[in-house]
Amino acid sequence: MQTFLYVLLGIGVALALLLAVILCRTLAFRPKAQTRADDSEVSFDRDGAVEALRTLVRFPTVSYNDSSLEDEAAFRGLIDSLPALYPNVFSVCTFTELPDRALLFHWKGKKSDAPSVMMAHYDVVPVNAEAWEKPPFDAVIEDGVLWGRGS
Repeated sequence: MQTFLYVLLGIGVALALLLAVILCRTLAFRPKAQTRADDSEVSFDRDGAVEALRTLVRFPTVSYNDSSLEDEAAFRGLIDSLPALYPNVFSVCTFTELPDRALLFHWKGKKSDAPSVMMAHYDVVPVNAEAWEKPPFDAVIEDGVLWGRGS
């Protein structure tokens, strides 16, 4: 019985020490100083951005398990339209087409110690277009909303 009490006392002391360490570390914690984000107004060509997106939505880039069903011209058209739609991106980034329609844009930064990856896809899955309220690839704008696949 005495051994059991010593074990219990040891567990109690260990828990008390653990709680003391957690409390001390919590009280001593100071978050790293954060740089304030620039919340100034950004100007951009809103209408141009919307029209560029509408152009891309109009390409029926539908992927199927059976790639023979895909419209290769639609995928090629979308890829070929990118330099004209986004000339600034193509003037700053190196562009590489990879296998399986992967597109790689490399935007070189001032330093390479904290690289970032931004990813997206430009294909959509097949659906029954007749069930849509608006045609899926017409890029209709109604009441300020752009209707279309992937938008």
